[in-house]
Amino acid sequence: MKILVIGATGRTGKHVLTQGAGRGHEITAFARRPELLTDRSRLADVRQGDAHDLEAVRAAVQGQDAVLAAVGGSGIASTLITAMREAGVRRVVMTSSRSVPATRPRLPVTLAWLFFREVYVDLARAEGMLQVSGLDWTIARATMLNDKPPAGRVHLDFEANATGGAMQLSRADYAMALLDAVEDPALIGKALGICGPK
Repeated sequence: MKILVIGATGRTGKHVLTQGAGRGHEITAFARRPELLTDRSRLADVRQGDAHDLEAVRAAVQGQDAVLAAVGGSGIASTLITAMREAGVRRVVMTSSRSVPATRPRLPVTLAWLFFREVYVDLARAEGMLQVSGLDWTIARATMLNDKPPAGRVHLDFEANATGGAMQLSRADYAMALLDAVEDPALIGKALGICGPK
């Protein structure tokens, strides 16, 4: 599969590049600062650009089978939706946060919204835009991310509040789940919650 990775130099994006190439996908990295990519040997292409720049995204989306946005937000959703519709590319997976729909546990969720309200409001807006876009979307809502070694498994559910798993999730495991999602047509049109394994 030809996959364009938005946010390729981010802490999750780098794992997506490595794991995606390891699965045999043709990975194109899209980043504002591609010079941060130290190993390009297994990448199909590297594109420089800002994900809010429609012209840059238009050029990068051409010929792709799917887009995996390892960074979320309404501005990115807007440019992706426009560019993908024009190019006839339908499959998109975008990252979000478990805290966007969550109501429990009450204290941590309340505190998270207190400190990150603007971010979560924007992610909620991005989710809504994707859901009415007509694209083959999947929203991947992660719990608290860390840089610990991967466990090689995650807890998945489709509820507003987590049904199990751990509140901490390694970025490597999140990347694994994002790639699993982009490969799985059964997850089209679904928002999944991703937690670390117990």
